[in-house]
Parts: sequence; structure tokens; C-alpha cells
Amino acid sequence: MKTPFFLACVGLTMLTLPAAAQKSTHRRHRSAASQVAASNTNGILGAGPLHVANATYLTAAAPVSTQKILALQEQNYIGSYRMTVGFQKTTHLIFPYAVSYVDLGNGGIIADKAQGAENIVKVKASQQGFPQTNMTVVTTDGRLYSFIVDYDANPRVLNYNLAATDVSTSSAVVPLAHLSNSSVTQSDLENYSKEVLEKRKGPHVREQKDNITLAMQGLYTEDDMFFFPLHLANSSNIGYDVDFIKFYIRDKKVAKRTALQESELTPVFVYNARQTTIPGPGQVDQVYALHKFTIPDDKNLVVEMFEKGGGRQLSFVVGNSDILKARKLKK
Repeated sequence: MKTPFFLACVGLTMLTLPAAAQKSTHRRHRSAASQVAASNTNGILGAGPLHVANATYLTAAAPVSTQKILALQEQNYIGSYRMTVGFQKTTHLIFPYAVSYVDLGNGGIIADKAQGAENIVKVKASQQGFPQTNMTVVTTDGRLYSFIVDYDANPRVLNYNLAATDVSTSSAVVPLAHLSNSSVTQSDLENYSKEVLEKRKGPHVREQKDNITLAMQGLYTEDDMFFFPLHLANSSNIGYDVDFIKFYIRDKKVAKRTALQESELTPVFVYNARQTTIPGPGQVDQVYALHKFTIPDDKNLVVEMFEKGGGRQLSFVVGNSDILKARKLKK
């Protein structure tokens, strides 16, 4: 008699377990639903629908965009040059001004400025048979050059001279892109320099030594820039190779055992910079453009010229009173 009674108890226990588990499940569902409702009340909802058990909670619909779409017309299009490059050969592009920006469409090609030549870009395929891509180049005169580049195992042309391009008639060249948040382009600096060399008015300072003359013939300003017209003359029969010309601000007087304080100023543009030899006899005129600056009363601006491989070194001093006499150029 004990055995049937024991089995009956076990069976009753097994029958009641699903009901208890079901109640526990219902309690968990109600608890989760309550948490979501509380989150919804506090305004914390995800970007998409939230699902808990069989219930679905939807967020509010996103507002419809009212942005106006404008159509580009043909006059807004920019043309592109077509060129081919190979895997075994390097192609060079020669630009009229230094290159400031290069962008490649994909990794099928590689490009870089030629070492020691700021206006030459070398291009080469990084993989054989790359898919057609593009390349964009911006030069320091503010012009944009656009190229479509295809692969050719044996390209017929390896050197392109963009310096000879008539930019006024080329749709692949867009003029006057403003660089580095500045409205002054290299074309502006070049035009200002030509104007400065025609005027040559204002303070004149010079130094003569060993039949060599270094002189500043006037001083001008425009667009927060200073323009220093320098006259380099050689009255000897020995040519003078200019190593570099340096601008720096230096203390007027230096006490004994006190370090000399110098602050070099870097020109942003040099007109006629390629003329680095003063023939004997002969002369060279250059213009150095620097960002505007002022000089404290206890300091001077020093302009110094060094000879390459030689000892003929010249310099002169410009005071703050000379800087304040800079003449305004007319645009």
C-alpha cells in the first residue's frame, strides 16, 4: 500500500512543476515589460524597435528631410587629362609651380614629389593591370589639375610638361584655389614682386664688400605680407654663387657672457629664386616675400647673404623705423 501512495505523490509533484515554472516566466515577462515602459517614460529608447517576449515597442518616426537638391550644370563640370602609367617605368609630371597637394583615386598607383624638385610629381603603377583611377594635383599658385589614369605595360609617353599648358583654355585646370585659408596665391605674389621691381622706392640699405653689393631697394606691403626687393651686383671677374640669403631678428647689443638672441624669418616666396649665380661682372634682382612682422626697439632685422664654397659674406641691418616706412601696393 505504501508503494502506490508514494508514486501518486511523485506524480502530483511532477504535474505542479510546469505550472510554477509558467508563473515564474510570466513574472519575468511582466518585469521586463515594466522596465521598458519605465525607460520609455524617461525618453531613453534605442534607434530601432525593442522586442520583449511577444510585445513590440516602436520609436517615433524620423522627421522627413527638407534638404533641397541642386542639379549641377555643364558649366560646373571640370575636365580631366588622360594619361597612362606602367609598372616597370616611372612617369613624371612637370608643373609650372610647386605642388602642395596630391590625391589618388585608389591604391593602384603611387605618386610623390621628386626629391629636390617641388614642381615635379612622379607616378607609377603599384600593381599590374589596376582598374582605371584618377589623380588630382593642386599647385601653390592655386590651380587644380585633374587626371584620368589608365594602366599600360609600356606607356608611350613618360614625361608630361604641364608648365607649357595654356591654363586659360584648359578645362582640366581650375585657377585660384585658396590655399591654407589664405586669399593670397603664388600668382598674386609673383605679380606683386614684378610691381615692386618696377617701383623701387622707399628705404635703401646696402653693403659692399670684395666687389660684391647686397642692397635693399625699397620696402612694400600688401595682404599682410612684406616685399623686400634685393639687388645683388658683382663688379669682379669671378662669379658669385649664392648659397642662401637669410632674414633674422637679432639683439642690437649683447652684453658680455650673454648668448646672442636670434629669431630667423622664413620667406614664403622668392621671385627669381632660380637665379643663384651673379655673373662676373653682372647683377641679379630678386624679391623676398615674408609674413608681416614688427621689430622691438632693442632689436634689428639682419639680411645676410652667403657665398657657396667661398668667403664673400655680406649683410645689412634694417631698423623698425625702416619697416614702418613700407609702402602700400595697389591691387
